[in-house]
Amino acid sequence: MQHKIYVGTFLKLKTGFMQMEGSSKIMYCGMSNENTFVVTPLVHVGYQGFSPSIYYDISSKIVHMYDREFDVIEVTPMYIILGD
Repeated sequence: MQHKIYVGTFLKLKTGFMQMEGSSKIMYCGMSNENTFVVTPLVHVGYQGFSPSIYYDISSKIVHMYDREFDVIEVTPMYIILGD
């Protein structure tokens, strides 16, 4: 399955056994320069949370988020396409 994430939008991912443990969110933050793209997970419990920016080289083929691996299919300044 492929996921296309535009800059500033969240992708909601189901987590846990049979998707009963809730969901996680990741956001594509664009490209900080022509050789680097930025992805951030949203980590929260109740009203408290944080969202660390993770920088990847443009040649990266795999992104690690929430103990999962996503294949990087395409990266542009406006969107990223990730595959499960």
